[in-house]
Amino acid sequence: MPALQTSFHISPTMTPSTTRTHGVKLNSLFTGSPSGEHNHAQVPIEWDVRYHPTRSAEIANTPLLSSHLSQFATNPPIPKLHLVCDLLFPQWEIVARNPTGVTVQNVLEAIYETLHQLVRVHEWEGMSLKQRGRIEDIHRARCRASLDPEHARSAGVRRADCLLSTTMFAGLTSLVRRREQWQVVLTLSRDFRPRVHY
Repeated sequence: MPALQTSFHISPTMTPSTTRTHGVKLNSLFTGSPSGEHNHAQVPIEWDVRYHPTRSAEIANTPLLSSHLSQFATNPPIPKLHLVCDLLFPQWEIVARNPTGVTVQNVLEAIYETLHQLVRVHEWEGMSLKQRGRIEDIHRARCRASLDPEHARSAGVRRADCLLSTTMFAGLTSLVRRREQWQVVLTLSRDFRPRVHY
């Protein structure tokens, strides 16, 4: 039985404890806009979240440089950032932390590390047969493409498998301070590129 983990987070609802007028801006690498506001343009970072960002994320077909990764995720810097995504189960929390200020690398690695975890048995058993079947197809395809298919198969189903084809990083939006936490919405999009095996 593959181990499965999923998280579901709905975009934060505005409440009296939520504020958008805080003066903190997201790094334009996450938004595609110098002002840090999402303008529906493609974000500079091209990255399939199934693969480690330091090995697979690119900007204009060039690997991310340390000068990109070391940039602060926000201006001014903040020590902790919670990412929410309506494709994930609530228990799949994505939190980037850095006491001196969360960086671009901290954010990307937090996404990868959360989605790389195995799905738990109770999560798997709570899914419909149709949903399981679609995820198993993705899992088998990933194993076949792996350099070590048997190891990949025996390791089990990962949270990223549950995303099916919606695995491309599409930016961060709607930074808010809510209940003493900084939260931002993570957007993922479908991957229409030719398959590349890592």
